[in-house]
Amino acid sequence: MVGNIETNAIIDISTIVKNYPEFADLPTLNVDTFQGLRQSIDDDLMFSDLVTIYLNSAENLLDEIQMAFANQDASQFSLSAHSLKSTSASIGAVRLSQICKYLEQVGKTGNISVSSDMVYLLTNEYEQVIQAIQVSVIEFMAE
Repeated sequence: MVGNIETNAIIDISTIVKNYPEFADLPTLNVDTFQGLRQSIDDDLMFSDLVTIYLNSAENLLDEIQMAFANQDASQFSLSAHSLKSTSASIGAVRLSQICKYLEQVGKTGNISVSSDMVYLLTNEYEQVIQAIQVSVIEFMAE
């Protein structure tokens, strides 16, 4: 379902971010947090497994958020956004976590008639997180 929002939306991300300036200056991935998690685990294989679990979980949660948005299910929307917010923060996906925090708060109001732009921004940011993680992992392997 992630692809549906992307292919159906013809929107310039920079325009969306201008509408939500609170997200503009946040990093996609806080490398210190990501590196700190790796060091605290102290086992690259286990760390790799953790990152894979995060990415799979995030993909499922994005699908849940999009489905809840499509069905206007505020409770599920808020719950899924909360889960993605927490797991994203733990690996250092700062901007994604903050977008989810915003969506969680919107969901708690019971009215999730937020702009589809915001859901598109969430999806786009997840793609940016994947790329940032890939870059970081490549850098770790070069050490």
